[in-house]
Amino acid sequence: MLPDGLLTDYATKFYGFGTWRAKIWFVGIEEAGGVQESDVQARLDTWRKSNSRDLEDAPTFYPASGNMLWHGKGATLQPTWKQLIRVLLVARGQAATNEEILNYQRSTFGRTGGRECLAELLPLPSPSAAAWNYHKWSKLTWLKTRDGYQKYVSLGRAYAIQQKLEQHHPRVVIFYSSTWHRLWGLIARGSWGQAIPSKLMGLDRDGISFYVMRHPRAESDAYFRTIGEFLRMKHRSQSGRV
Repeated sequence: MLPDGLLTDYATKFYGFGTWRAKIWFVGIEEAGGVQESDVQARLDTWRKSNSRDLEDAPTFYPASGNMLWHGKGATLQPTWKQLIRVLLVARGQAATNEEILNYQRSTFGRTGGRECLAELLPLPSPSAAAWNYHKWSKLTWLKTRDGYQKYVSLGRAYAIQQKLEQHHPRVVIFYSSTWHRLWGLIARGSWGQAIPSKLMGLDRDGISFYVMRHPRAESDAYFRTIGEFLRMKHRSQSGRV
């Protein structure tokens, strides 16, 4: 069984990868993974050994926890990250070929000293929204069902992300997964309009541009290139560049 104390700490204190000081933040629902109990245990142990930071360094953390798929010489494209990186590179006016995306993913994406923040609303990795394995791996009552877990952690973590926004004031925040737009609106503290009709919701508040785009696994490369081009045009000044 997963250790109760460490699991609870991870669920309430760990938010993702990169740096809160970044000009651009990506906020998603949850990470994929968590197929085996041993995979989750390795993540918990790695997090504990790195002083239980709220944001980790992705190119260091994943290999240290035994996941060699996305970093190093044998790395392959991570399905969600590749589209987030595509948005970034296009927004910065850089080449966004699969080779360039893989190079960025392998060594740069989600660095604690890097240029982006990758936060998750829900902390525990899961193979899919329909899967739930933690009731087999923990005796904690709030992990008996996915619904109970989401109710236990989502509002508190949404509030914590909102507080980080107010503290660090990024230039751009992109929420991905449009089905969660109501909760994203609570974090952004505003009502969504159409930044790109039928493609991208948006609102501007206190110098921060908030957007809701579709999940990276749900759309084509062309869709995310369009999002990147929109950001490049809107935020192309030196002060606003992401």
